[in-house]
Amino acid sequence: MKKIIISSLLCSSMVLSSCFGAYQTVYFTEAEAVSRVIDNLGASKSELFIRANDWMVTNFNDASSVIEFSDKESGTLIGKYKLFGTVKSGSYGTTVDTRVYAKIDIRIKDNKVKATILPLGDWQYDSSGFTIYKYNKETAINDINKLIDSLKIKLNTVEDDF
Repeated sequence: MKKIIISSLLCSSMVLSSCFGAYQTVYFTEAEAVSRVIDNLGASKSELFIRANDWMVTNFNDASSVIEFSDKESGTLIGKYKLFGTVKSGSYGTTVDTRVYAKIDIRIKDNKVKATILPLGDWQYDSSGFTIYKYNKETAINDINKLIDSLKIKLNTVEDDF
């Protein structure tokens, strides 16, 4: 009986220590921001600004994703975008916030646009797959590239004048 209790305690402590010790902190430096220039768009600065602004409004479908600065004259759009995650309520009134935000900086000139996306702050990632911390750096980069791809599609879309 003693052996069963001792072995079950050892197994429990190993499982708990592996769950609590697997977290990695993920963060991006300014130098790691994903940046891409989209050129040969065949449109004026004003037209591209409207398309980029429309793209932000369409993609910022979460209340915490907002356009924070917009200046048509300089061709600048800056926003904060929820890249991933939620706030989950746990037992005993606890909450776990897995949200990851990114700064989206769009600079517009005639015929070209530069989009720079930088995840903000840091977050936890657990490679075990047993927790809610499932967002790693590679996935963030993939999501950012998909965002920029969707911006490129929008910028190349000619709007109908009525």
